[in-house]
Amino acid sequence: MASAGLSVEIDGLMETLGATRALERELRSGVNKQLRDAAKSCATVLAGQLSRAAAQSGVPVAPRVARSIRVKSDRVPVVSIGGPRKVGAGGAPAGALVWGSEQGPKSDPNRFGVAPSPGHWIAPTVAQFQRAGALATYQRAVFDVLHEQGLA
Repeated sequence: MASAGLSVEIDGLMETLGATRALERELRSGVNKQLRDAAKSCATVLAGQLSRAAAQSGVPVAPRVARSIRVKSDRVPVVSIGGPRKVGAGGAPAGALVWGSEQGPKSDPNRFGVAPSPGHWIAPTVAQFQRAGALATYQRAVFDVLHEQGLA
């Protein structure tokens, strides 16, 4: 099954992470751990905001779908929503309900209890997260890690 999602671009980030591949193994391991810690901290903030947004969205199934939110371990902030966890009233997996909870129904009957929308709780929260400067905090953490190692 194909994966869909939202993303936020950070100019030059992938090139910077690629540059860490040239580091000695011992140094690379430490840098990667620090980058993962910074990314996890950033993603954890977003995950909390998404959970609150789901509860306040007015979409009946959104709070149940939000129970499937997971912070992934990576060098960039990654939050996963959906998956096989059964959260629907009839045992439907979160992955089958996530986009309906976000965008409303795509056809009749309307089983989501809300009007169609480009984003009820995920897209607005991610956009606000980006505007609030949380990613700037992550970028600063990346700079600090690389500066500490004499790479920036």
